[in-house]
Amino acid sequence: MPALVPMPVSTHERILESARAILVEEGFRALSTRAVATRAGCSIGTIYNHFRDFDDVVLHLNAETLTQLGEALAAAAKNPPAKRPAALVDAYFDFVEANEASWSALFQHYPPPGYDLPDWYRATIESVVRGAIGALDELLAGTPDEERDGLVIALWSGLHGLASLDRQSKLATVTPGASARTLGHLLVSSALRGAGWTGR
Repeated sequence: MPALVPMPVSTHERILESARAILVEEGFRALSTRAVATRAGCSIGTIYNHFRDFDDVVLHLNAETLTQLGEALAAAAKNPPAKRPAALVDAYFDFVEANEASWSALFQHYPPPGYDLPDWYRATIESVVRGAIGALDELLAGTPDEERDGLVIALWSGLHGLASLDRQSKLATVTPGASARTLGHLLVSSALRGAGWTGR
């Protein structure tokens, strides 16, 4: 059988790979059009030939991160109902710990006022949120759809807040000795039980 010949990396992919490398190695603040162009070995104009603007580059990076997070949560959602909430919390914090720079970029990037988020990016967000809601749907069977959706989004926001405080070393100021993961488990299990989940 002949050896497989690696496919050449497109300019579009090379720009994203370069941006991702800078993000992981140096952090979100190091990302700039010039830095990415230098790393990718192309001109700034080439970047704008492949992306609407630099915010579009970041949105592509963030969409990749969201997709990977969604896949991690989907894998955790395969656990039986009794173990699913804990598995989802662990999957979230495992992802944050393994992909801290990429995860942080989701919340450090602020497009300019009036920036029109593309439909494909909104669809990516919707897919991940719907996946999280679906993972808990069976556990909240008696909860009205709108209330269930709001609860899941509130829990998602709570986990993000805990992870953010922990990453900034501020959580210990509020609750000395408590870990974000432990508080995340408490938050989710308590909220679900309050909504009628029996733990089975």
